[in-house]
Amino acid sequence: MKRFLIFNAVLFLLICSACSTANNKTNSAGVKPVLSRNISNEDILYCNNGKICRTCAIDNSRNIYSGTNPNSYRGIPVDVTGLPYEYKDIKGSHSMDYLIEASYKMFSTGQWATFINFRFDKFIYDFKNDGSLILKTVYSHDRTPAGGNSFYPASSSKVHEWKLTPSYHQHLGSNCSLDRYNDIAISQVKLNEMRKDSSLGKIYCILLSVAQDMDYDYNRVGMRVKFVTPTPLTGVCDDYSNLLISRLQKANITGVTEIKKVSGQNHAWVTLNYKGRLLYLDATWFDTNVVDETGTVVNIPYKDPRDMTFDRDIFTNHGKHRMVN
Repeated sequence: MKRFLIFNAVLFLLICSACSTANNKTNSAGVKPVLSRNISNEDILYCNNGKICRTCAIDNSRNIYSGTNPNSYRGIPVDVTGLPYEYKDIKGSHSMDYLIEASYKMFSTGQWATFINFRFDKFIYDFKNDGSLILKTVYSHDRTPAGGNSFYPASSSKVHEWKLTPSYHQHLGSNCSLDRYNDIAISQVKLNEMRKDSSLGKIYCILLSVAQDMDYDYNRVGMRVKFVTPTPLTGVCDDYSNLLISRLQKANITGVTEIKKVSGQNHAWVTLNYKGRLLYLDATWFDTNVVDETGTVVNIPYKDPRDMTFDRDIFTNHGKHRMVN
């Protein structure tokens, strides 16, 4: 089963509308684990020979190595407080990336953008010990007419705070583990470091390709939804896992053995042995398709870093949804 999430926040919808076009897929419908346009046999061979596939190249350019300054967003400095990391270390998942995109779009298209010499000074991810996050947007502008004889006074380094508290993701209608923003950020740091390893980088590429090519078929679990056009591959956790296993096996990645599907608590995921360590992979929740206010499955992989990890305690199947030993 897939956790069901609906976001009504205006900022999220802004990002979904901006990104949906870029993420449309061209696969025909179905759940059979076949290779689709986002990663081909040739791409897998390129990954296995040390080259970079299209899937990885696109993901890298968008999320990890974009821009001349890796600690900036669109040329705007980004600071991190509350954790001993930099922005380049924590970015890469939707949980982190959509926040800054949403804030940027809100200010760029709202009233602030009409102020004279409006400018972004910086963004700040301020992580708190309780798992909450405050995204601070620091901006300045000159004195601006407000109509008649009134003016908006000039502001220098004014701070807008977006406060986000931890929330529970749900499974089978009940709460699972608590999604703490500092845990997600730390997991992303670890995943970004893992991807520097050639073989682990290839595994990430394949995991991402499954999330890009398949959307969760809520219709098969009793919820009526629509999909983007043209319809992507659709499936539930077993189909995600089967497709992931098929692609991993075809890639024949150095150091990888014992690729297995694991089932428990009405869910399925994949484990593999990499150089003597057990790696947990959950393509279903790595994708985490939400359903928007129109009943359409949002065609954007979340890339939750906790769904590719060596750490059993971090793996998102924990909390109340525990793995079978």
